[in-house]
Amino acid sequence: MPPSSEDDVAERVVVLPKPLHARPAGQLAQLAGRHKEATIQLVAGEKKANARGVLAVMAMGAVTGTEVTVTVTGPGAEAVADEAADILTAAEAADA
Repeated sequence: MPPSSEDDVAERVVVLPKPLHARPAGQLAQLAGRHKEATIQLVAGEKKANARGVLAVMAMGAVTGTEVTVTVTGPGAEAVADEAADILTAAEAADA
């Protein structure tokens, strides 16, 4: 592991199984709150949002089938990116 994990960067690309609504947006904000040293950025098309802002995430207007890129910078970036990707793809299981 490098001397400083502040420069760790991880990226995940997911295709949304459901529209990005309040529940996953809130879960992403909670994830960001638990990892204060990390920055979680979402990109869908030309729209970007910091995961700390529920309204910013929802304002992206990402619908079913949208490809969302999650970029995490900071300590534990790989694990945080995995968890963020899981939140975005878990909408399918929640409806089952």
